[in-house]
Amino acid sequence: MRPDPKLSSRGLARLIERVGKACYNLGYTTGLNPAQWAALRYFKDTTTDRRTVTGFANFQGTTKGTASQTVAALVRKGYLERVADQNDRRVHRLILTELGEELLVKDPLQALAEAVDQLEEQDRWALAENMEKVLRELIRA
Repeated sequence: MRPDPKLSSRGLARLIERVGKACYNLGYTTGLNPAQWAALRYFKDTTTDRRTVTGFANFQGTTKGTASQTVAALVRKGYLERVADQNDRRVHRLILTELGEELLVKDPLQALAEAVDQLEEQDRWALAENMEKVLRELIRA
């Protein structure tokens, strides 16, 4: 099925917004908020040298203070642990605890991944390429 050629950019933007809101709302599960889920994913997937509050803040495009509050909540809940860097004791790396790893098995973003899995492979690639272009334009704005 081909999309309606009359589909407006504004209509498509609203559709993307609705998908984003639906995903965001999924993030309010198991006592976490969307920023906390994003942090857990970040600290699971990023390289060791970027597992800091500053690294997370840069990735999220937020302030260090906001990122620090998110991290502190996850440390209090037992999902992250602060570990002093072996080369520079002033730096603390953040690692997922076993509890954090277990929680990520229930990641609400999995619902979006499963929905995307319903697409044909070529459609997934096209979606990825085009969403990347849209994101780059938004970042430039």
